[in-house]
Amino acid sequence: MRKPLYIVSSALAFLLLAGVQTILVRAQASDQQAAIVQLLHSGRDAMQRGDLAGAETIFQHAVEASPMLSDSYLGLGLVQLRRGELEDAAKSLSHANELNPKLPGAHLFLGIAQYQMGQIEPSVSSLREEIVLSPANTEALTWLGIVQIGAGRPQEATGPLDQAAILRPKDSNILYYRGRAHSLVAADSYRQLSQLDPDSMLVHRALAESYAESLQPEKAIGEYQAALKKQPDNPDLYEGLGEQSLKIGHNEDAAKAFEKALTLNPNSAIALYNVGRIQVEADKLESGVAMLRRASAAHALPAPTDYYLGLGLAGLGRNEEAASWLEQSLANHPSALIEQRTYYELVRVYRKLNKKAETEHALKQLKRLKDEAAVNMTHPDRPAVPAVAPNLSNQQSPQQP
Repeated sequence: MRKPLYIVSSALAFLLLAGVQTILVRAQASDQQAAIVQLLHSGRDAMQRGDLAGAETIFQHAVEASPMLSDSYLGLGLVQLRRGELEDAAKSLSHANELNPKLPGAHLFLGIAQYQMGQIEPSVSSLREEIVLSPANTEALTWLGIVQIGAGRPQEATGPLDQAAILRPKDSNILYYRGRAHSLVAADSYRQLSQLDPDSMLVHRALAESYAESLQPEKAIGEYQAALKKQPDNPDLYEGLGEQSLKIGHNEDAAKAFEKALTLNPNSAIALYNVGRIQVEADKLESGVAMLRRASAAHALPAPTDYYLGLGLAGLGRNEEAASWLEQSLANHPSALIEQRTYYELVRVYRKLNKKAETEHALKQLKRLKDEAAVNMTHPDRPAVPAVAPNLSNQQSPQQP
């Protein structure tokens, strides 16, 4: 069950050096002999240069010179772990823990070495010991999650990985393993659900949501329809059906689904927004605006709701009110696409209101957004900004915000 060593070397390159820095501080603070301190300095420097063989020799000398100093064994164990000498690393790190059970990092690195050797339960125990000593140690929390996933226990991995993600929300490795753990737990739940009743509403709904997330709207629609045969009075199912129908351009089917959802739940913000949006796009402006006002009152997503309200009001010639809603859309942090469409509509509305300064500002912002979109098209590796704005001669706007 030994894992490739790159798992250790890539994740711990910085931690290994940081661990040795800790050793130096502890050695100096405990008034060790100058020769030991010099050995630890030299071992750290050798590691930093990438001379792992030399670093191992130096830390061996430190162990021989001071066999009761736990930090010397920690330094030796770190180098041995980095070199892939897993059994030796485990012995060195275990001895460090015996000499000082509260030595920072020793339980973490011992747990990693044990995991590399396929010793799952000892690894879990060591990593938990590290977390007891340092509850905010994201490396220990992450490795505990990794080990639990590797042991086939993703339900026990979600807790530590969730905690690590709270502490370090922008760490891509943590987010990956956290997502992996939750995906495995979800898959297991769905598998058990299917075994209980493979034709139940919940199974069809779960499949529909899974297809929707994987961008397979046609399959999602089929599963939502199957779920509705089992539970025809569920407004959530109609909302899901409507959203997937929109994705394939079946606006009439989508409108029917959302309208059915409203008969079952008249205050559904999702259904109110989508019915109003579809009606505005179909030039049914009065009814669309009325629906969108209700959606706004029901706390639908503000930026797209405000945009479509402004669009509908502009179509009705109520330009002052349209400008107010469009400006409010911008204030509510819209998506890049809604932002571009909103500035486009504001240009038209401001012109009708003869607001020259505001028109000029909106034009500049629209040009900026289009330039950013062009850059994204040229450099697809950069975060994308949707580039399409409605045609000047067309009152309608695209289906999806």
